[in-house]
Amino acid sequence: MKLLVLTDTHIRGTTPSRRLDDFKETLLNKLREVKEIAIEEDVDYILHGGDLFDRPDTAPSVVNDFIKVLRTYPKPIYIVAGNHDLYGHNPETLSRTMLGILITSGIVNLVPEEPIFLKDDNGLVLQLSGRNFDYSIDEKNTTAYTVKKDDKANYALHLIHGMLLEKPFFESGYTLIEDVDTEADITVAGHYHIGFGVKKFKGKYFLNPGSLVRSSADLKEIKRTPQVAIVELKDEVKISLRKLKSAKPGKEILDRSAIEGQKFREKKLSEFIREIKANDSFEVFSINAILDKIATNKGINQEVTKEALDRLAVVQEELGEGGEIA
Repeated sequence: MKLLVLTDTHIRGTTPSRRLDDFKETLLNKLREVKEIAIEEDVDYILHGGDLFDRPDTAPSVVNDFIKVLRTYPKPIYIVAGNHDLYGHNPETLSRTMLGILITSGIVNLVPEEPIFLKDDNGLVLQLSGRNFDYSIDEKNTTAYTVKKDDKANYALHLIHGMLLEKPFFESGYTLIEDVDTEADITVAGHYHIGFGVKKFKGKYFLNPGSLVRSSADLKEIKRTPQVAIVELKDEVKISLRKLKSAKPGKEILDRSAIEGQKFREKKLSEFIREIKANDSFEVFSINAILDKIATNKGINQEVTKEALDRLAVVQEELGEGGEIA
């Protein structure tokens, strides 16, 4: 059995401020190349690690252009929902999103938490399970990555949109590979755009090929080339990475001067916020900041947290991703 793995496509109709090209056309070309790779490699299934869209309410006209490409894919696409696919980090909003429409229409297939079993022409059985993004996915002692392997499966693969890392880069909100207790032969993660490629730990494989797009002018993004992974399952697991030929060098499509300007603005904003806090006058929160604050507050009852997130998800849907509350 052969699988093609990609993640974090962030479909959108506009071009991020730090890109110098036409982002939409570039992404359409990349997805066409992914289709050609799938045909060339003769894969059985295509797996997407989440964040198909950059926001849950992407314009229908934009979505239609990408549907035309996805419908030409030679094999079924299996996906989990990423945080950008959902309103307020809430999987229960999936039915109201563009990803939800694609799932209902059969363009893509949502991978459930309870395993499904896929077969190839030779009778090999793959146990496939998934986990959509939610605010608790990378909490301490999380079980989001824990999988039990069924006896009838030759291999087990778990697809998750979580901040799985080889080593810590943040203070919290991540899960280390070495802390994952699983019977899955392969754990595929999205969310972390830089990716970590292929890692093997205690006989298990961990894979994140990185985002198919580069939306920031971070030096790591400038240096890396978007890629997909080919997973081959025979007597053993074989995983290879294929860089996209259509992906231009980072220096040609990412504007570094923009990020330098952003750093200056962030510094000034930080100084301003410190002055405001010193005077204890007021604070301004983005809706996403409120969501993150609620989601990570350990002192709040879980039912209260869920209700707050549900209500903010509705507000976020009405105001849009950039809404602010003063």
